[in-house]
Amino acid sequence: MISILAVSYNTLDWTRLLVQSIRKFTTLPYEIVIIDNNSSDGTVEWLKEQKDVRAILLNENIGHGMGLDFGVKQVRYPFTFVMDIDAHLQRKNWDFDLFDIYKTDEKIRLIAAKGGDPEGKLTCEENLDKWITANVSKKPIHACFQFFNTRFFKANGLSFIPREGHDVGRKNYFDIIRLGYKVVRIPPGYEDAAAQRKFYPDSWGDEHYLNGQIFLYHNWYSSRMWKKEKVDNLTREEFEERKAAIFNHPFIKDILATNHPSVKVEK
Repeated sequence: MISILAVSYNTLDWTRLLVQSIRKFTTLPYEIVIIDNNSSDGTVEWLKEQKDVRAILLNENIGHGMGLDFGVKQVRYPFTFVMDIDAHLQRKNWDFDLFDIYKTDEKIRLIAAKGGDPEGKLTCEENLDKWITANVSKKPIHACFQFFNTRFFKANGLSFIPREGHDVGRKNYFDIIRLGYKVVRIPPGYEDAAAQRKFYPDSWGDEHYLNGQIFLYHNWYSSRMWKKEKVDNLTREEFEERKAAIFNHPFIKDILATNHPSVKVEK
């Protein structure tokens, strides 16, 4: 059973897409937990209408990382799958694929999106603490998705809060390695020139694959553009064009239009 967790803040369109994709493509028993950081764009009202979503509505914005930490304390299922709010699932059996990977090695404690570290060699045979300190700026994983045993995460005090020079959720990699366990990093498709942004060719984002098939898409800049005119040289107009390329795609329209059976979840 999987708790699927995300944090929302003024991202109604993306929240709806994330929830609908979970409903459409998840087979194993699950719960959806959304921590809302005091949105004012209609997200709160929409979440209140979703009977199968455990919406925890905050009266202030506590940030992405702290919101995820708060959410992990609320989840009820043995495994947790964290998603960025601007990510969505792409196909069935993604949940079985993750469990299959998890079961290949008893030392695996985290499956996560691979970050943009250029050489990809983030292992060390000796003096691990010194190596981690020297490589604190590395970005081995991202929080756009992370899958882990809930009890292990809580028992070892892991956290998504940015700290010690790391962005949201990235220190989980180093903490788990330090504990003597393994992290499986799932690379994004854009690292393969042949697969670069193939699914939504006019947008910007990461395509992540399991068993050679895309299972999750993560858009860029969605939450960071809130009330901003430019982020990383991407203007609001350019962002809206790339967002439209996704939401006008027939695949997305089908996800949003599909009526899914109600999922019985204890509120």
